Amino acid sequence: MTASPETTANEQSLQADIVQLRERFPETRALYREVCGLLFFRYGITPTANKLYGLVRKGSMGTPTEVLAQFWQDLRNKMHVTIAHPELPDALKVIAADAVQSIWQAANEAASGELAALRAEARLQASEAQAQRDQARAAVVVAEREAAVLQAGLDAAQQARAAVQGELEAERQSHAAAQARHDESKRQVEALERQLGEMHTQFSADLERTREQVVVAQERASATERRALREIDQERTLRQKAEQAAAELRTELAAMQARAQDAAVAAAEVRVRLQAERDTLSRQLAAAEQALGLGLAAQEGLRAELEAALRQAERAQAEATASRRLATTRRQVPATKTKLKFKAGPA
Repeated sequence: MTASPETTANEQSLQADIVQLRERFPETRALYREVCGLLFFRYGITPTANKLYGLVRKGSMGTPTEVLAQFWQDLRNKMHVTIAHPELPDALKVIAADAVQSIWQAANEAASGELAALRAEARLQASEAQAQRDQARAAVVVAEREAAVLQAGLDAAQQARAAVQGELEAERQSHAAAQARHDESKRQVEALERQLGEMHTQFSADLERTREQVVVAQERASATERRALREIDQERTLRQKAEQAAAELRTELAAMQARAQDAAVAAAEVRVRLQAERDTLSRQLAAAEQALGLGLAAQEGLRAELEAALRQAERAQAEATASRRLATTRRQVPATKTKLKFKAGPA
């Protein structure tokens, strides 16, 4: 549950008053006594021990209880009126005391009512002041936000103004350059117009010469056409002769094709005969190659036998030579050396 603005204001005011009382009354019991009077007389709150301890937070729980009991006792004593007059009877004293007490109570109640009205009015004014303060704070916040937005807009506007000034300066420079280019283009256009006039004059002269050349070309074309017609007639005559020659050539070609066909048949017969002869020669060549291979094999065998015989003869000759040397040494008689010669037969 949310507290009302009036309750919040009262609590804040009460806390502020208690802070002031703490400074004025450092003694614990005196501070509790003043807080009791503050709650009861100023704020219309009935003080209790727990309430006092919750506000002051000083000493033990017995201290606010004792102070509260003494506060109620003092309050009752103040409300009791005693008439001390020696000449008055006791009954009159009691009546006078009751009357004074009634007057004091009535005055106290009237004062309490006025105090309650004043408190309500003060609370209302405090609530209104707090509401106005909240509104003022909200207005200040809104104003600050608006000021920030305005400042941001102002900064953006200044930046945009600077950018626009830069663009304007660039545009001025560009305009000056464009004006210079325009003047230069104007001069070039004037020069081109002069050149165009000269070219127009030259074109007229060239056109006249071209017309003369066209006339000459037409005359040449007429002559060429006549010559072409003559050549066409000649070509037609030549084509007729060529067609006649082609017919003769076709006839001759047919005869040549017939002769070629006969020659092809004869060539086929010759080819068959030559093929048979080639097959026969191939078989004969294979037989000759086989016989040659056999002869070569036999020759190789004979050569091997001859080489073996030669090696045997060389060994025999070496042995004979050694024997003769040995015999010569023993006899010391010169002897005629006999040299064996072997003649290789045909391979």
